[in-house]
Amino acid sequence: MLFLRYIIALSIIIMTLPASSLNLPAIKTAVENKYLELYPTLSISSLTLKPLGIMPRNFANYQLEKITLSAASLKRNTGTFSVLYSNTKKKKKRFFKFKLDATIGVYVSQRYIKKDRIIDDNYVTFQEVAFEKFRARPIDEHYFYNYESKRSIKKGKIITVNDLRRIIDIKRGDTLDATLVDEAVQLTFKVKAVEEGNIGDIIKVKRGHYKKFKAQITSKNTVDILE
Repeated sequence: MLFLRYIIALSIIIMTLPASSLNLPAIKTAVENKYLELYPTLSISSLTLKPLGIMPRNFANYQLEKITLSAASLKRNTGTFSVLYSNTKKKKKRFFKFKLDATIGVYVSQRYIKKDRIIDDNYVTFQEVAFEKFRARPIDEHYFYNYESKRSIKKGKIITVNDLRRIIDIKRGDTLDATLVDEAVQLTFKVKAVEEGNIGDIIKVKRGHYKKFKAQITSKNTVDILE
């Protein structure tokens, strides 16, 4: 009976605490903005917040200082986060439970996509789905033409950032035109890339089976030998 009275008393404390003292509107806006920054195609219907634990009565003189929402929490529509409040003397951390009702626009593969295929709107279709839980962030249109599949992707899959990589100018095994300047002599010969990289990167290349050089990528098919 004593335990039951304690639970009832705790509920009264939480329910009678003025919402203004927690600055719930500012917390709600901040949490929504964190999601919208990460998911540009997200459409939020509602966000429900619930304080956890015993909240102090004399909280009106505290100011909202920091909201901490983990990367893991941002991958799903329910979870918890912490809020740091402070005044001139103390800091207090409080925890909140949240539930997000939202839909998100995603790109789904409309056919089987092979590895190293440049992604564009010929391979995907746009769909609206309920935002519930994602292992990784779904892509948006900014990934088109700038990224390629780093593994094969089956038909009907929601494409995420983990499925793609930025297009690489030179891949391992590519044949390149190499230029070597030795005093007044300039030599040009064929080499193969031992490493992958983009224009401006320094990679290893080899001539024949054994001789390796360091080279700087100057275009998608040329390098300058450094040593």
